Amino acid sequence: MLPTLPATSDYLNLSYRPDLATLVVRWLRAVSFAEVQEGFRAAREMSYSFGAARWLVDVRRRTELDAASSGWVATTLLPSVAAEAAPAVLHIAYLLSPARADMLEQDGGMRATTATARAHPSYQLQLFLDEGEAVNWLMG
Repeated sequence: MLPTLPATSDYLNLSYRPDLATLVVRWLRAVSFAEVQEGFRAAREMSYSFGAARWLVDVRRRTELDAASSGWVATTLLPSVAAEAAPAVLHIAYLLSPARADMLEQDGGMRATTATARAHPSYQLQLFLDEGEAVNWLMG
């Protein structure tokens, strides 16, 4: 059994919105790769317990993103979550700050990882700067 993380820690807030049938994953600060793994494993457990096939992932407060941790999320974690959600299609809306969106465009490794995630056949992923637009896409 994977270790469980409280719904709120010093670096992550997890909640389930029953009115939207959406798991909300809010990163509260910069995190290490181990914290990314621990936090997303806890999100996976919560998602499974609620049968949530919609995720809103808020990374606006994370000051660092790297291709290694993002690659693990895109190619290992999310395909596993998508398989567990089947036959529902997993939809993930990433909420970014404008500075983070600029970084994704300028960093070659992050650009490649983002392209891989957006084109992955087992889930749907989109990037947003506005939370309302992200929620609308998830509900669409």
